[in-house]
Amino acid sequence: MASSTKRPLDGNNKASDSKKSKPSSNAPAINLYSGWTVPSPNYKLPSIQVTHLTPRQFYETYIQPRRPVVIQGIPSDLSQLQSWTDTEYLRQKAGDETVMIERRSNTFDGYGKGNEVSMKFSQFIQLIQNGDELHYLTTQDVQSNHDGRPDILPNFMKAFMSHNYYLPMQPSLTGGLIPQNINLWMGNTNNSNTTNKITTTANGGSSSGLHHDYHDNLYIVLSGSKRFRLFSPADTSYLYTRGSLLKVHENGRINYVNEETTAYGADVGAEAAANAARRVKRAEERLVAAERGVEEGKDGAVEELAMAEVELEEAMDDLIDAEQDDGEVDDDDDDGCNGTEIYDGDKRVVDKTVKNPNNFSKIPAKLLDDVSKPLTEFPDLQKATMAYCHVNAGEMLYLPASWFHEVTSCGVEGSGCHLALNYWYVLFHPPDGKEFETPYSTDFWPNDFKDRFRNGKGDL
Repeated sequence: MASSTKRPLDGNNKASDSKKSKPSSNAPAINLYSGWTVPSPNYKLPSIQVTHLTPRQFYETYIQPRRPVVIQGIPSDLSQLQSWTDTEYLRQKAGDETVMIERRSNTFDGYGKGNEVSMKFSQFIQLIQNGDELHYLTTQDVQSNHDGRPDILPNFMKAFMSHNYYLPMQPSLTGGLIPQNINLWMGNTNNSNTTNKITTTANGGSSSGLHHDYHDNLYIVLSGSKRFRLFSPADTSYLYTRGSLLKVHENGRINYVNEETTAYGADVGAEAAANAARRVKRAEERLVAAERGVEEGKDGAVEELAMAEVELEEAMDDLIDAEQDDGEVDDDDDDGCNGTEIYDGDKRVVDKTVKNPNNFSKIPAKLLDDVSKPLTEFPDLQKATMAYCHVNAGEMLYLPASWFHEVTSCGVEGSGCHLALNYWYVLFHPPDGKEFETPYSTDFWPNDFKDRFRNGKGDL
């Protein structure tokens, strides 16, 4: 399943502490989303053969318009992932590593609540081999590296790389998208139903709970199958999120009260300070040019110098105000981090699991079986338009950032095990470029990625 209970961190990879504007939770939410939406109720997502899809076609047809799609087949540069379907192979490669495992209280309960326990990866594999259905391997906390940048791989995934397993950081199909995180998802369920039905069966499989993520997602099913139920960001206000909705940006980036960002994920206060700093620089350049004009006796130079001095003074005032606002810490921050940084030894944790995160819906998964049914507790659900798809072993799902999804996992016939690997792309930054060659409106992420990997393509 593709659930995330991670607390999103800001563009500087620390807990957002800038609360320059703190809208009331009663303020009306603004939804500016302009991407693809579900055309009709109970819409089945189309699928396309991976051999019929070039990276450019993938970007122009699906990534840029923010349109999810099922991809039949796995690209050749990811073909070695099939060896990961052997649980004994996994144990041998990374069994000594410590992992955080989500635990549910019973098989009727869903995941996505942030209830985690720590254990050796070999212990978890033993649980899976014994048929356990209460534990699930999901996203792992990642740390900062020596430069303060977030790691792409959690420690137990790095163990696979130490055994010379080739895993491209940038799969060829996704072109210039920059990876933020790579995860392994693994669990058990006795339900091996893979029929193309929207509703669940009595034992239904294990559910992620309805939620959205903050990354574009390439989700690769290796064993078992996944049933996704989807809603576009246009329906956010109908889906009863735990967080109080503030704004949905044009590219789908969702903001909650006290977590406002720009469309590309930068903290609003930090962005204001950066803009003010640029204005100061321009004003200083204007002042230098005006002083030179006075020295050279140019016409109007004295007047230009006076205006440049005023502009610089105003720009400096704006910069001071912005930096002071960006440094304010909200004493009422109740997200569990309180504006502080979290450390694991001497390394900072940059993607942290929390309980009951804002990006999860309060709607129980079972109520999605018939969204046309009037509901007393969640009446607005009827206004939302749901799509669905099934993703079987050897297939992939491209899921744009901020698309709500509930995932039911079904195991392999006879074993119950389901396994998937996914690529999440840069945190907070849904691709917003206009061309395939430049998928982002800023070159920060591509340049950062090139700096971090020796061959510029991101292979470890």
